[in-house]
Amino acid sequence: MENNFPKLFVPGPTHVSKEILEEFSTDQIGHRTPEISTLIDYIVDGVKEILYTNNQIFLVSHAASGLWEMGTINSVKKGVVHCVNGAFSSKWALSSNKCGFNVGVIDYEWGKGINVDDVDNYLSSGSYDVLATVHNETSTGVMSNLENISKLLKSKYPEVIWLVDAVSSMAGVKIDVDDLGIDFLLSSTQKAWGLPAGFSICSVSDRLIEKSKTVENKGYFLDVEVYEKYIKKSQTPSTPSIPHMFGLKKVIEIIKNEGIENRWMRHIQMSEYARNWAFNHGQQLFPEKGCESFTLTCIKNIKEWDINKINEQLLKRGFRMDRGYGSLRGKVFRIPHMGNIYMEDLKNYLNTFDEVLCQLKY
Repeated sequence: MENNFPKLFVPGPTHVSKEILEEFSTDQIGHRTPEISTLIDYIVDGVKEILYTNNQIFLVSHAASGLWEMGTINSVKKGVVHCVNGAFSSKWALSSNKCGFNVGVIDYEWGKGINVDDVDNYLSSGSYDVLATVHNETSTGVMSNLENISKLLKSKYPEVIWLVDAVSSMAGVKIDVDDLGIDFLLSSTQKAWGLPAGFSICSVSDRLIEKSKTVENKGYFLDVEVYEKYIKKSQTPSTPSIPHMFGLKKVIEIIKNEGIENRWMRHIQMSEYARNWAFNHGQQLFPEKGCESFTLTCIKNIKEWDINKINEQLLKRGFRMDRGYGSLRGKVFRIPHMGNIYMEDLKNYLNTFDEVLCQLKY
């Protein structure tokens, strides 16, 4: 019996196409076999190409929240500065507090991007050896400028380890890891990668691995030295989610077929279309100007549409909409346009949204 679930237009988990889901039914292979090593090698090479990096790529069979702690416990000795401008950057800072680190927090009003001068002020104290930033805050649709941070770190703080959460931008936004000098870039697969949740990816620089060797009490499960040991054998430390790996291989094939530059441009064009749709309906964007995401558009509901009623009607038409995150629910709503969502899908969704607005007399 086929389930008729609504098509997901939420910022994660995002829509997964049937051709990708079918890969999850591939016959199992052993996790200590030549077959898994061949699969891992293909995935690692593909991810390196997509991230423009020669760094180590680790494939992790759990949520990316665990990678927040992998990044910090392997790098923080003096302290870590967290740039907090939304729900997920806030949770990452909470994670560091619970790990007992010396934590500095640059706290922004939600909707604001990271200001490089603030980062400079905090790092100038000399009290921190790690910087943790979220590139694309999924809760607010804010995408901060990585280039400005990169220039600051290279020019004034070359010894600081830089950790970047790219959960809702990796594979949807061009991130030149090596050119930017990012030491630890993390993501999960249920956003712009367009896979089911439960699997994560990180890029790890040699200098973070070398620093990790000087850090004590890291435990075992998130120790990058352990991951490095196994990835050199084209394996993972523990039994991985092999179905996710088959799915990820398929996504990489799709990206190569689309063309990496074409993929970046598609996400930019869809973001422009969604923003223009919002403006044409008299709405505003929630992010400050210049910090709008390419993978999701967060709309400030100044027209005071009844988001719950709109959601009810969209569900009847086969779509699951986003109604805003946490305390922002109803005050904003988000339109995702990443991964397996193409311009035709986005137009279809927004045309249906327009029909609902007309029915509700907005």
